[in-house]
Amino acid sequence: MSYECKECVEVSRRSFLLRSGGAFAALACADPILRLVASTYGASSQGTGNLLVLCQLNGGLDALSFLAPFSNSVYQAKRPQLALKAADVDPLPDQPEYGINKQFQFYSELYQQQQLAIVQQVAYPDSNGSHFESQEIYEFGVRNLGASPAANVRWYERLRKTYFDEPYGVLDTRKIGDPRNYGYPDKTYHKAAQEAFGRLARLKTGQTDAQQKVLDAYRHIDEIGAEIRERTQSFNSSGPARGEFFRAAMLAYAGLGTQIIKLEYGGFDTHGNQAEANAQLFPSLDAQFRQFVDDCKAMGIWERTCVLFYSEFGRRNEENGSPGTDHGHGGHMILAGPGVNPGLFGQRVTSSDLNRGNLPHYVDFRAVFSASIRDWLGFDPAPIFSLPGESFDSSTGGALFR
Repeated sequence: MSYECKECVEVSRRSFLLRSGGAFAALACADPILRLVASTYGASSQGTGNLLVLCQLNGGLDALSFLAPFSNSVYQAKRPQLALKAADVDPLPDQPEYGINKQFQFYSELYQQQQLAIVQQVAYPDSNGSHFESQEIYEFGVRNLGASPAANVRWYERLRKTYFDEPYGVLDTRKIGDPRNYGYPDKTYHKAAQEAFGRLARLKTGQTDAQQKVLDAYRHIDEIGAEIRERTQSFNSSGPARGEFFRAAMLAYAGLGTQIIKLEYGGFDTHGNQAEANAQLFPSLDAQFRQFVDDCKAMGIWERTCVLFYSEFGRRNEENGSPGTDHGHGGHMILAGPGVNPGLFGQRVTSSDLNRGNLPHYVDFRAVFSASIRDWLGFDPAPIFSLPGESFDSSTGGALFR
């Protein structure tokens, strides 16, 4: 693995400082490793050099429990037990008829600081209620997974292959596991890899080209794992919370030129006892996200970071008898960061929308991803989403980035 020369790093650092301002960058430059992190995201030969963090909320986040039209009588009538009241929310300063659930305190603070955008009623045409299929549609960015060979590659991997084909360009916290113990993502793969190594060890002499490629692939995995482990072993978090955001902060700290970090949180399939489940889920996610932002600020990269939250679908407008909510359609996508154009986007939730079984969708999820690729990462999203047989409305209701 080759590294940048000291002079190149210094040039990148100066460029970063000029673009970002001295206040937060000075903190980063006090430490040599943080200096490398700052330069990594401050300059790039391709694109803007910004960092996009994708946070997938599996199970179907209830959008109306995150951002509530709490003063709407239809909303209150549809959810006699689950509807949030005025005391449960922080009203938006610019849209006081809406309020962010107080269990998302940090998100509310970011909105107040004009660092949060909420795109309402996002989904895709002809939706279905399957977790797995809907998650795949968001992962691959297509409605028809079998339409073309490119459609069988996750959209952020298509992006990496098209514009920045680097081994660390995209890192997934789930697939690579805890960076401190990197090497194998989970016990199942670990066991399979051990068995494969055992078989391959017997093929070291006289192996075919295909066998050699397998050996080389495993060697490459080990090399990447060793470097990530080395780069993250001295990571010190600024807070006590742990989880996928903690792992994402470690990967950002590694300073490997990563442009996309993917992470997931689960548990949002709240068919029953939703209020009790959310009372655990929401504050935990909020605290871990807050820690991630604190870590990014300590590394001097928060100004160059955008976090994009999304879920495979929303939930029905009316509560069930459990009391919970069943699989719905339209949900919200949330963008956070200093470069985000703050406020509400998409279509406001109206009484007409609430009188339907599900929130409809007015914004295609690919429009939000496309805007993030184009306006935050600095790449043309057309080759990523304009695949054979695929079309969508690219409007998000306004510019999502400053």
